[in-house]
Amino acid sequence: MVAAVLATVVLSGCSEKQEANESLPTTASLTTESRPQLGPADFPVPDEARERTPEGAVEFVRYYVALTQHLAVTSTPPDPLLELSDECRTCVRVAQSFDSDLAANYTYQEYEYEFEEYGPALIHGDTAEVGFAYVQGPIIAVDSAGQVVPDRSAATPTELQSGASLIWKDSIQSWVITGLTVG
Repeated sequence: MVAAVLATVVLSGCSEKQEANESLPTTASLTTESRPQLGPADFPVPDEARERTPEGAVEFVRYYVALTQHLAVTSTPPDPLLELSDECRTCVRVAQSFDSDLAANYTYQEYEYEFEEYGPALIHGDTAEVGFAYVQGPIIAVDSAGQVVPDRSAATPTELQSGASLIWKDSIQSWVITGLTVG
């Protein structure tokens, strides 16, 4: 009986003839135009990394790892690493390391890595966990004289078992990193 009354109320709202709205938003305008841009202008967070899904969480971590390479090879200040994280100690250390490299006039001649997720992210409400293998190297940092800086370089690729914790932020419609373990 309750279902019949509810159906009558819902359907009666549809009985009046109304003009269709010719300016309905498209899916693209809802997802792209309504979101603030995140990341550097020349390397923004891609739409697929801003989906609140297990795949979106994995893509966000993939982007974040790629962002570290982008910032290193373009000698760009690491502010985006901090803007896309929330109380992540490892993220702060990586950003501080890049700041130190910039202050010392170090540049990266080579910065190679591989990222392989272990599977879909585990989602729990607003949080996600992503496991991945990170292969680092070769990475070649040089000083202003062009000399290799051994303690900032890794000539031999090393596979590091890694993981990231994320939280979804409605205010920016994106994941952010809350914890990062590399190795």
